[in-house]
Amino acid sequence: MSTKEIALFGRNKKSILILLVLFFWSAYVAFTSSQFYMHTLKLADEQIAKRKANLDYILRSSTGALLKEHPDSIRDQLQQARKLKLIDFYILQKEQEVLFFENKSGKVEDLNHNYVNFNTFIEHGNITFKTIKLLDYKLTAGAFTNKHSLVLGIIEDMLFLFIKDIIIVTAMLGFIAYLILKDIINLSKILSSRSRSEIANIKATSAEAETILKASMGLEGERVRLEKLSEVYGETVGPAIRHELKSGKEAPYSFSATLCRIDLNGYTQMFLEKDDKYVTTILNQYFAKAREVIERHGGLIYQFVGDEIVFLFKDETTPDLSSESLAIACIRDLFYEATVIEKNLPEEANHYFKLKGSLAKGTMRFTRLDEGHALSGLPLIESVRLLSLIDDKTHQVLTFFQEASASAEGLAFIFDRKVNQLKGFKEESLLCRSRDFNSIEWVFESNIWERLAYFRSDEHMLFVLKKVRLMAVTRRDDDIVRMLTALKYHKFEHTTQEIVTESELTLTSFMRGEEEGLLSTKALSSVVSLLGRIIPKELWNTSLQDSIAKLLDHKDPRVQANAIVVLGRYGYPARRIWENMFSSNNRVAADTIVEVAKQQLNADVWDALHRLLNSSHPTHKRSGEYALQSILAYYQETDPVFLKANPILSKMQALLIKKSA
Repeated sequence: MSTKEIALFGRNKKSILILLVLFFWSAYVAFTSSQFYMHTLKLADEQIAKRKANLDYILRSSTGALLKEHPDSIRDQLQQARKLKLIDFYILQKEQEVLFFENKSGKVEDLNHNYVNFNTFIEHGNITFKTIKLLDYKLTAGAFTNKHSLVLGIIEDMLFLFIKDIIIVTAMLGFIAYLILKDIINLSKILSSRSRSEIANIKATSAEAETILKASMGLEGERVRLEKLSEVYGETVGPAIRHELKSGKEAPYSFSATLCRIDLNGYTQMFLEKDDKYVTTILNQYFAKAREVIERHGGLIYQFVGDEIVFLFKDETTPDLSSESLAIACIRDLFYEATVIEKNLPEEANHYFKLKGSLAKGTMRFTRLDEGHALSGLPLIESVRLLSLIDDKTHQVLTFFQEASASAEGLAFIFDRKVNQLKGFKEESLLCRSRDFNSIEWVFESNIWERLAYFRSDEHMLFVLKKVRLMAVTRRDDDIVRMLTALKYHKFEHTTQEIVTESELTLTSFMRGEEEGLLSTKALSSVVSLLGRIIPKELWNTSLQDSIAKLLDHKDPRVQANAIVVLGRYGYPARRIWENMFSSNNRVAADTIVEVAKQQLNADVWDALHRLLNSSHPTHKRSGEYALQSILAYYQETDPVFLKANPILSKMQALLIKKSA
């Protein structure tokens, strides 16, 4: 860890309880440790003095036996004294002969010397010894008196009591401090968590805590009010405006897009002839389905004007696809949904339900108004003029400029072309009209797999899943990979149980095919990713979860990574994928870090992220940057307050700012 990063950690604020306990603990430990050490030195000196006294006593008690010339009678006494650690070594010499000895090494040469100083304590290095001479006998005994060793021994004997004392005092201090500061501590925990509704359950015991608590409750109430207000505005303001506001760009600015208009034929007559409840019911049914269809194709609704829907497809949103082709495919599916509604009308309805549509591509401009924001641009006017030219009441018709005809190939049949001068325009334009569209069966018959990107209804998806499941056993791996690649933009918020059932069969078939060598791991990883995008959370089941969970141990990192992302989307427990944060594969590690961080933020997440960011390998470092940005973007979208309050997220933000600088 670099010096700057250590400084970054140092700037992080610690809990007041931790600071208080740490300060007292440091001071108390320093003072107690010094006192303990001084006491230990004193005890060591006392032990040295005691050892000398024991040594002197043992030698004096041996003089009688030596005077009587019965040396063997003191041998047992000396051995017992050594066992009791009153002495550590001894030797009895008579003239040049060693009668007996005992020491740690068991070597007589260590003790067999010509001792000439008698009745005096001799200190030599770490030992103290004394020699007495009686008749022809010389008795020498000694003990180890290394003060450093004695101090360490005393510390070892008393360390448990010392640590026990420290723990008891620290626990008492922490408990007392917690009782005094628990209101502030609990409040800080709640504010830094994602369950701030529990603030109301805190009971303040001090005036300071009461003031902070009231202020926090007021701020939380205001946050909830603004969140609800934002939801109301979000439902009122069209997705297109909301999308631009969230982009962070400062209006005005321009972008390229294809703008569409869909209008209900005969709406005026239905409005005049039917009661409000009937009209409202059928329009809500239509608008709800239309919103889903438009969102599936990546469109952004700008306005609902009576029975008309104005929506657009931005070129920058799906750079690999044609915005005009997306618009045509979307209108095709809207026409189909209108047909379904018309077929289900009661016999007494006495009206048809047919749509007409137009599209025009060009430059759109996002501008700020006196009140709010709006879109402007030539496609808004052109699409109105194009829509006004459709007068066919018996068919659903789409009209567009000749320039978009290439985008219609493989999607729509152009039955009519004619030159027309749009109202308000000086030059004439070649216009195309379509009312019939290519089927998904045609795509499979023609093997034009890239066109699958523009087939996104439930019926289309069900057809594709059944086809690829059958193709999985025919060794058509290349075609399957191309098909699944074309489906990479598919993302469903709602779907049917039938698709879920078919998804389970498809996944099982692909897993078996990959094991048997009929399919590549790329095909398996692609289908895992697809299932994670087309199955809504409310339809996710344990069968799918268990099947994909088996792939967490797959040998291919792509399969592993996609399995982690998919499982994470459906709330798979972080504890089951935690270890993958430290995987040697950078993609697996980065995806796991992101999914675990969405559920829990702790030191392990930070360590795993830090490991990638500090890697010497460029791809690992880029994966770390991806994980860092993804985590911050997730919490910015879901809980901005938690983003600001959580200490780990604060460190991530500081790190991102540092890297940006």
